[in-house]
This record gives sequence, structure tokens and C-alpha cells, in this order.
Amino acid sequence: MQHRSFRAPLCSLLSALLLVACGGTDVASTPAEEALGTQEAALCSGVSVSASISGASLYQGELAGSGSWTVSTGANAVRLEYYVNNTLYTSEERTGTSGTWYFSYAGFSCGTYSFQVKAYPMVIDSNGNRSTCWASPNTASQSVSQACPGGVWVLTGAENCYDLIMASCYTRSWTPSCPTSPAGKSCPSVGASCWQVASASVLREYTCQ
Repeated sequence: MQHRSFRAPLCSLLSALLLVACGGTDVASTPAEEALGTQEAALCSGVSVSASISGASLYQGELAGSGSWTVSTGANAVRLEYYVNNTLYTSEERTGTSGTWYFSYAGFSCGTYSFQVKAYPMVIDSNGNRSTCWASPNTASQSVSQACPGGVWVLTGAENCYDLIMASCYTRSWTPSCPTSPAGKSCPSVGASCWQVASASVLREYTCQ
């Protein structure tokens, strides 16, 4: 009777199993993400969007703006992102092929800011699946500003000239100089400062607050 050896085939089978378990061979896969990305690329092919700003302003710390948007054939919604000085403050999605938008945000200090509206076309299918066309944005921007109001002169410091310059305060010209009796008087811009010689030894600093 002949005895057949199964050792070689068995070893080959075990080796193959170990190789797969240890990651020795690449297992072909078709991730769902690839199919989804291809589908979105097809949906977004050729679509575009336009956004405009009708007006924007900054008043008493509140930045407000409004405008309109339109998407091309093939798109049926839009994603709108609102930026101030390149910082995203909020975003929203609106359905349809055209419409208007409105933005309002409080808490800004006086000064000048860059306001931007960035729009992306979107495609919503019959099942409610949303595809944002990230590769086709359109941006509208406008500069807004609010003048910083003036204040009043407030005493914020004093120096002893004999310690500071080893001489009388009257021996030097101190600029910018304060108006006569500055305390409580109006001043041109918050943050400004001036000097007042109170005596030979005392030099006072006032700040516009």
C-alpha cells in the first residue's frame, strides 16, 4: 500500500494563511469612499455659483451684510460661509437655484475689517443626499469700518524729573504736550497720550480714554 504525503500542500496552505494574517500580501479593495467621490465629481462637473454683496456695514460693534446668490444648471442648492478677516464665523445651506442671504454678528470693536462671503454649489438628489462641490467656490468681499470715538484726558502717571533726567522738568521740551488743565477735557483719539509739566520736579502723563 502506498502512502501519499499531504505535508507539502498542508504547509503551503498554512503559510498562505499566516501571510495574510500578518499583512504580508495586499488585499484588493474598492472602498465606498472612492465610489462616493467619483459620484460627487460627476454630479459637480460643470456646475458653478456666484455670490454678491449688496451692502455691508459696521455700527456700534455689529457687523451686518446682505446679498444674493445664484447656482448654474445642474445644482439646486448652495452652501454659504461667512468670514471676517479670514476667520469663519458661521455657515448655512439654502435650497433652490437663487436667493438672498443675510449675516449679522455683534461684538466687534471699532476699526476696519474684511468681510467675505464664500459660496459653494450643491446638488441634492431625490433621496435627499447632499453633495457639496468644494472645487467650485465663488467669493465676494467688502471692507467695513467704524471710526473709533474720541475720549477724555485722564491722569495715568507721574515722573520725578530729578530721578528721570537728573534735572528740572523745565529744562526740556516734552511732546506731545497736554492742553492747559487737561483732566476731563475731550481728546482726539482713544489711546493717545500727552505730557504736562506740573512743577520743576513733577512731570505728569495723561492718556485719552
